[in-house]
Formats: sequence, structure tokens, C-alpha cells
Amino acid sequence: MKTNDEGVFSHILICKNVEKAKERLQEEYAKERHLFFIKDEFLIDDAKEVIKEAYIAESANKFLILVAKGYRVEAQNALLKILEEPPRHIVFIVVAPSKTAFLPTIRSRLLLKELVVEQEVTHSGLNLSKLDLGDIYPFIQKYQSVEKGFLKELVQAIVYEAINEHHLRFSEKELEHFQKLLHLVDLNTRAQTILTSLLLSVMLRKYQ
Repeated sequence: MKTNDEGVFSHILICKNVEKAKERLQEEYAKERHLFFIKDEFLIDDAKEVIKEAYIAESANKFLILVAKGYRVEAQNALLKILEEPPRHIVFIVVAPSKTAFLPTIRSRLLLKELVVEQEVTHSGLNLSKLDLGDIYPFIQKYQSVEKGFLKELVQAIVYEAINEHHLRFSEKELEHFQKLLHLVDLNTRAQTILTSLLLSVMLRKYQ
């Protein structure tokens, strides 16, 4: 684990809500020289951009802050050497929702910190008792790229709202189907597939 000349550690920051982490870091490093690299998924070209920026000579600390929900293996391998031996005055902060986003080789080279932010209650924003196809399509488009943890919360929120707020009654078979959808989220099934199946089940329930 390497420090720069001022004894500042490069580190991994784990936060389930990477958007909140970004906001917190913007506040924390507002008075420092810093640069954000924000991606849904960090690719090899993104890693090359970071490396290029890191080799620009600096006379004082510059914080390079990488924020992503996932990091491709080839991108991590490209960053490995520079994370282990950063150029002078360069400090890396690498943000992800889970430490499993990183290869063991990356984790072994950087200090690991965790940022716990207040958990916000997820609401679907849908009127499930009047749900129709015109509502379903834009909703799926909006949430088709969400990360797994949020998708799971969204599925649970929709089922909860349907039963407790809109008083829709589901059969045992339908409830089992909703549980199966949660399991499919864990298996990395696409959000589009999960939400289409769930919302069509809710919409059809109104007509039965």
C-alpha cells in the first residue's frame, strides 16, 4: 500500500449508492485539485484515459476519482501498475457499490474504506391500480440499466405497493412468481426482462 509524499493514501471507497458517494466526494475535495471519471461500467479506454491524466506532472496533490458500478477485468488489469506505483502527487479514489467489483489483485494494493449513506426508501412512482401499457414501456426504459441491488429494491417496492397501497390481490402462484423474479435478479437477469414480467402481471391482475 503506497502513500504519496504527503502521506495520503490512494484507496477504494465502497458505497452501495455510488451517486451519493460522488456527491460526498465532491464536497470533501472541493478545495483540492481533483478530477472525476464517472461511468456506468469502467472499460479499457476509460482506464487509458485515467493513466494518461495521471502522468501529467503535478506540483501538489491531484485526486483522480473513479466512480462506476462495475469495472471490466481488462480495465482493472490496465490500472494495476499505476495504482500500485502512482506518479508523484497523484492520489486515486476508486468507488464501487461492492468490493466484489474488484479483482483480488486490486483489493490487495489499495486501502479499503466504506461509506454508509442513509438508505432511501424506494418508491416506484407508478399508479399500479391504473397501470397500462403506456405506463409500462417508459418505466422499463428508465430503469433498464440499474444495478442489481436497486433493481431488487424496485421489484420489492412494486409488489409492496400493489398489495398494501393499491389493494391488489394476487394468487399464491403469482406471489411465487414474484419471488422467482427476485431470484432471477440475483442471477443477473436483465432489468428489462424482470420489470416487463412483473408489471404485466400487475396490470393483468386488475382485469381478473
